[in-house]
Amino acid sequence: MNIESSVIKRYGSAAINHEQNLCCPVEYDTRYLKIIPEEIIEKDYGCGDPLGKIKEGDVVLDLGSGGGKVPYIVSQIVGKTGKVIGVDMNDDMLSLAKKYQG
Repeated sequence: MNIESSVIKRYGSAAINHEQNLCCPVEYDTRYLKIIPEEIIEKDYGCGDPLGKIKEGDVVLDLGSGGGKVPYIVSQIVGKTGKVIGVDMNDDMLSLAKKYQG
């Protein structure tokens, strides 16, 4: 199995069943977490926090957006005049992110 297949399989499985310690946990400002479904928070495997550089009206591209936690947070910061694009190579993670879109 090549590296890409291994990553897709591992994160695909983690999108379905929470996997403890898959990546480095990041603490986000709790005011942004209130609207995010618990399933997305539970299955977040991100390891970075770009929020300090984002402002209202920005267009933000999140590569490796996973279940969508960061895009959901960023959408609150950029507001109606901004835009957030989440990209991930794992269909299971994208399904999780799309599951709660309104």
